[in-house]
Amino acid sequence: MNRIIIIQGATASGKSSLAVELAIELDCSVVSADSRQFYKEISKGTAKPSQREMNGVPHYFVDSHSILENTVSSADFMHLGRQKIDRLFQGGAKYVIVTGGSGMFIDALIDGLHPSPQNAEVRDQLQIDWKEKGINHLLEELKIKDAESYKNMDINNPMRIMRALEVIRISGKTLAEMRKQPKEKIPYAINRFYVNWDRKDLYNRINTRVDEMMNGGLFDEIINLPIQDNLLLQNTVGYKEWLFYFNGQQTKEEVVELIKKNTRNYAKRQGTWLRRYSDLIGLNPYDNKTLKDQLLIHLNS
Repeated sequence: MNRIIIIQGATASGKSSLAVELAIELDCSVVSADSRQFYKEISKGTAKPSQREMNGVPHYFVDSHSILENTVSSADFMHLGRQKIDRLFQGGAKYVIVTGGSGMFIDALIDGLHPSPQNAEVRDQLQIDWKEKGINHLLEELKIKDAESYKNMDINNPMRIMRALEVIRISGKTLAEMRKQPKEKIPYAINRFYVNWDRKDLYNRINTRVDEMMNGGLFDEIINLPIQDNLLLQNTVGYKEWLFYFNGQQTKEEVVELIKKNTRNYAKRQGTWLRRYSDLIGLNPYDNKTLKDQLLIHLNS
């Protein structure tokens, strides 16, 4: 039976290295479900695995897109990811490993999405409206056309706001109306895992990782990116914080501490997201058995 093994959860919890170890053991490939590792221009701040860390294991949806083109939506990933997984299984693979911290993208891939129209021209126009008229202009449109989404949406997330407006401008329907339509689950067996760190230890790992990013050239990467003009970068932890530095509001050291804080907060939200899964299995990083061996025991039981 074809089987998808999902390794998800908090940033800096060891997902990527576990996925590689397991892929070598099971002779299979890794599909990345990290919504920022798709983009080839951003590596240092996304903890993207290097070629050495991939250790010869085929990885898909790493460096597959550009921030200078249209961003990859959860719907895009659902379609592209399912096509890739189908091809891998049709090619003889018994397992595919899906790993990443983007719960929304993993859910789209596995559980499917309610039908949601997309149009590149409408999306481009929304980007222009955002840049020329500001986010408040878009919020006013959303308030008029979809009051429920306006009431419940994170108004500090322009990408979510523009996605809701894209649906409305194309279909004339609100998000709530679109969500009444059925989803289609992926037709493969699923096992779902995460690494269950104590919060204090996870936060220490996050702080250490941010320091390693800086030592590894994060700032050199930052200065060559169009942060002030790119919406995706302005919504990405590790990148958006540098706006304060370039605007003269914070020192480099203050920005680094802010990245650590925002990453810890993001990890907390990732932990909250995990509570929705009834099939989730926690792996114990303090156990004498390795994470890989623990996972294999569950997989074979």
